[in-house]
Amino acid sequence: MSSPFRSLLSGGRSPLPRFRASDRWTSKSFKGISNQVKEYIARYPSVLEDFLLHSNVSAEYLQDVLVKKTKAIKKNNSVYKQKRAASYIIKYSSEIGIEELCHRIITSSKDDELCVRIYEICQIIGHKVDSDVDRLYVTRPNGVDLALFEPEKKFKIVGPVGRQLTVSAHVAVEKKALNIMDLPQDSRFPKGIALGDDTAHHVMAIPVLLDDGRCFAVAEFSRGWTESCFTNEDFELTNAIFSWVNACVQKININKMMRIQEALNDFLLETTKVMFDDMYNIDQLINHIMIFTKNLVSADRCALFLVDDERGELFADIFDDGEKEDDGTTKLTKKSPIRFPKNKGIAGHVAETGEIVNIKDAYKDDRFNPDIDKKTGYHTKNILCMPISGKQGVIGVVQMINRIDGNYFTKDDEESFKLFAVYCALALHYSRIYSILTRKQNMYKVAMEVLEFHISSTEEDVVTLKSEYRLPDEKIPADFYTFDFCAYDYNEILPHLYIKMIHNTFGDDRFKIDTLCRFTLTVRKNYRPVSYHNWEHAFHVAHAIWRMIITSKGKKFTFHEKIALLVGAICHDIDHRGYNNDFMKKMDLPLAALYSSSIMESHHYHQTITILHAEGHDMFEFMTADEHKVVIDKIRHVIIATDLALYFGNQKYLENLLENNEFDMNLKEHREALLSLMMTGADLCAVPKPWETQKHTAECLYEEFWIQGDKEKERGLQPVRMMDRLYREEIPKQQVGFINFICLPLYTTLSALLPETQPLLDGSNRIKECWEMVTREHMTRRNTLCF
Repeated sequence: MSSPFRSLLSGGRSPLPRFRASDRWTSKSFKGISNQVKEYIARYPSVLEDFLLHSNVSAEYLQDVLVKKTKAIKKNNSVYKQKRAASYIIKYSSEIGIEELCHRIITSSKDDELCVRIYEICQIIGHKVDSDVDRLYVTRPNGVDLALFEPEKKFKIVGPVGRQLTVSAHVAVEKKALNIMDLPQDSRFPKGIALGDDTAHHVMAIPVLLDDGRCFAVAEFSRGWTESCFTNEDFELTNAIFSWVNACVQKININKMMRIQEALNDFLLETTKVMFDDMYNIDQLINHIMIFTKNLVSADRCALFLVDDERGELFADIFDDGEKEDDGTTKLTKKSPIRFPKNKGIAGHVAETGEIVNIKDAYKDDRFNPDIDKKTGYHTKNILCMPISGKQGVIGVVQMINRIDGNYFTKDDEESFKLFAVYCALALHYSRIYSILTRKQNMYKVAMEVLEFHISSTEEDVVTLKSEYRLPDEKIPADFYTFDFCAYDYNEILPHLYIKMIHNTFGDDRFKIDTLCRFTLTVRKNYRPVSYHNWEHAFHVAHAIWRMIITSKGKKFTFHEKIALLVGAICHDIDHRGYNNDFMKKMDLPLAALYSSSIMESHHYHQTITILHAEGHDMFEFMTADEHKVVIDKIRHVIIATDLALYFGNQKYLENLLENNEFDMNLKEHREALLSLMMTGADLCAVPKPWETQKHTAECLYEEFWIQGDKEKERGLQPVRMMDRLYREEIPKQQVGFINFICLPLYTTLSALLPETQPLLDGSNRIKECWEMVTREHMTRRNTLCF
């Protein structure tokens, strides 16, 4: 025997310090031998064989040792182990009780709690089969990673599942229990066990399966080199116990689904109550859906987008900003609606395809837009986007963000929401039906109001205009070809002049003359005789648009854009009642209930479409269906653009493009923004006209304002100063402020885009000086009176 080996036998320092002896490896005959030597011999039995064959040990001695060893093995493998395991189980049963243990497993409501109970079972089995180490590995929600579970510690990722890796990784894929006799010699497991424990020689690995066949966890029991392998009895006992564990786990899943079903039933009952209490209030229904969805999948944020098939868009106006109510429930906020194309982004993809999108790392997905996170400071980690489908397809999309426990959204989350989505679709469907009915009722009320006041143009008037629509040159006002034209003195020939603008722009053979005459006269009839938003104002706007189109030779507008601008301009305030959008909301008028935003502008657009669809009024009858749709969409765009509330964002957008030299007429977004700004510039064209025109226009405008103010006072409301006739002396100051704040930025940007509109900017500066002079005169007069 070599000197190093002798030193080991005498208790000296081991040359193989990495080998660790088993705690169970004890024998009287080897009492004086160090543990390192025991493990070395167990690993390399040929060394002991070589020693015995070449030493002076007698055969009789070896025979006697063999008999003793055989008796010891029988004792250890039968009576001793059974008694020790039996005593432990009896002790465990007396302290906890088998029934209590069963109850603990089945009543586990969370995965972490379930893992603790399975871990306890592993400890019991480990004592029974006399393993060295007992471990429990759990597959993570992504279905890819395997993690070591230890109570009161976080999951430790030990690698992916798969073949040709570790024992637990292999079992997680194959889903079959294994009893491995010699781990280093088994080529299926080149990486041994997951933690790289090189003392493991004999291994049992048992999968814990869910009812759908997925592997939930893997229990692993191992013995060292100095131990015998696990017997068939050990393996069968372990499998038998884990068959029971599998049944418990599947029972837990059934219980979980029953709890979800119970919660869904409660939700349906509550939703039904909400629907019958307040049929048309879809906002309250959406609140219920969003809050329940968050709780259902443990999401941090939730959004619900509804599908607008008519416009091909998704929209939402209720948002989850992460705030809480006083009672700890989610606080949802109603804001201005956001809209985007149905095929845009993650939600758009789900709306288009009806597919589920489960993104485990948002920043690694090309469909995710990180700009929202940059603006809000919120960090999106994972996303689950699910469709709500009805009979006609997807009617809504729910987007859940960031699972609260930090994990990914799982297949179980998807399955839970699929069941919930059926109730969502049902609730949204009936709520939408009642919303449509309510909308129809409001439309009917508005239509009745319109019919009571308006009548279509008479055929006699159409025949008369058709016979004389060509004006001789001497009857055309001298300033008609400038932005300074004033319509107040030419009311009788304004229909003739509008037809002239159409012919000047498109030629006199593009539109049927009788249709054009009938359309023009009916539009005039549909303007109410209010002080400012009347037929003359509509003509001013159409005239200003016409001048922009004709003079802007550098910008080539399409035929569809030109006709949309001219029709949209003459119709942009049709059936105006002399009251603004805020008044409609304050008074809770039918129009306010009919349109959620740009109330009057939306009404003007729908009245325009009503006239165009009336018999004998369709100017676009020669167009194809696709062309007709394009023009109607552009008319809607330019009419809605006259809502002054939309101007500010549009002007700032174009101003930034100009500053960065990025404006491009070939880009759809840039063209549409320019058309919107042109409509705003035309709508306010009375400001830069000559002083006498502007002063008269201001008188008409304020008279209309004051009538609204009087109505508000009748209802006990205090109007803003501009609409209160008691503050008429502030008109000059208000006009200067309006020009500075609205007109000058507007016409500065517009003239930069369309240089031919420079007269509008110059006129605004000129009128501003006039109002400033009036202001100074008022101040002088007031000071004189005070003196």
